[in-house]
Amino acid sequence: MMGSHNQPQIVASVKKSSGRGEYRVLLRDFSDQTVKCEIRIYERGRDHDWEASARHLVIGREYLVAIAEGLLRADALLNAEAAA
Repeated sequence: MMGSHNQPQIVASVKKSSGRGEYRVLLRDFSDQTVKCEIRIYERGRDHDWEASARHLVIGREYLVAIAEGLLRADALLNAEAAA
């Protein structure tokens, strides 16, 4: 298990362009005793605290490298298109 009280471990936080939200990459314990990567959008609530939105992805460790490689390829294609 990752830690006490099933608190996720924050691996990265990336601000969204609007400034009102951010993507968080987390490692989280799940009820089946596995640790998985979760990418979740957090937004500022009325009290200005960060609140998890319902929008998220849960990715098992066996898929992380392939998804990361796909994101890097998408980044390269978008950068090549922007440079053209």
